[in-house]
Amino acid sequence: MTEKKKNILTFLGSGTSTGIPIPGCSCGVCTSSNPKNKRLRSSLYVQEKSGINFIIDTGPDLRTQLLREKIDSIDFVIITHDHADHLHGIDDLRPLTFFPSKKTIPVFCHDIHLSSIKQRFNYIFDRESINKNQSYKGGGLPQLDLYPLEELNNKFKNLNIKWNLAPHGNGKTTIIHHSELTYLIDCHDITDPILNHLQKGANHLLVIDCVKYGRHPSHLGTDKTKEILLKTSPKRGFLTHLGHDLDHDKLESEFQQEVGDHVFLAYDGLKLRYD
Repeated sequence: MTEKKKNILTFLGSGTSTGIPIPGCSCGVCTSSNPKNKRLRSSLYVQEKSGINFIIDTGPDLRTQLLREKIDSIDFVIITHDHADHLHGIDDLRPLTFFPSKKTIPVFCHDIHLSSIKQRFNYIFDRESINKNQSYKGGGLPQLDLYPLEELNNKFKNLNIKWNLAPHGNGKTTIIHHSELTYLIDCHDITDPILNHLQKGANHLLVIDCVKYGRHPSHLGTDKTKEILLKTSPKRGFLTHLGHDLDHDKLESEFQQEVGDHVFLAYDGLKLRYD
C-alpha cells in the first residue's frame, strides 16, 4: 500500500535572537556538549506535499542553514515580522535567485510590516529607484519581490495557508497556519481567533514560542507556554525560540511531566511530517 504523502517541516533554527551559545557566556547551556543545545536563529523550511517549498523567516543564520540542509531552491518566503533575528538574513536568498536558473522569489508579509521591510532593504525592494540615476555597481542584487500576505493564496493556490496577528511586545507578529501546522512564534499572548483555531482540531501540530523560564514581556515564557498547551491539547507540541537558560533534556522532561508526553523541544535540523 502506498504511503500517503505528507508535508515535511525542518527546523532551520530553534534559538532566540542571540542564538545559542551566546558569545561571551559561560552558562551551562552555552557550554553544553549536547548538540540539541546549539541553536541558530528560529526559522522553518516547509516541503509542501504538492511539491512547493517555502521558508518562514530569514534570520541572520540563513546561509548556514541553507547549506546544512542542502536547500538549493525555494518557491516563496513568509516573513512573520520585521525584527532582525527573523529578517536580516534575507540577502542570503540571493544565490537562490541566480542558480540553478535565474528567477525572482516572492516574499510575503503582513501589511503592517511592508513599509519597514521595504525601507530597511530598499536596495532589494526598491531596485528601480535605486538604479534610476546611476546603475548599481557591485554584486548582483537579490531578485526578490515583496507582497502583502493577502496575495499569497492567489499566487500559490490550494496550499491552505492562513494567518492571524498576535501581540509581540509593543508590536505584532504573524502567526502562520498551514494545514495541520500552527507556527506560534514571537508573541507574548494569543488572541481569541488563534485560540479558537487551535481548539478546533484534535490532531494539529503546534510549534510554540518559549524563550525563558517564567514570563517575558514580548515572548511566551514557560508559564504561558504551558497554559496554552493545556488549553489547546495539540496532538504534538514543539517548543522553539529557546533561550540560553533552557537546557534541552531538562526542559523537555519538565514539560512532559507537567503537560504531557506529546510535548517536545525542537532542535536545529529536526524534521517532522504532518498532513
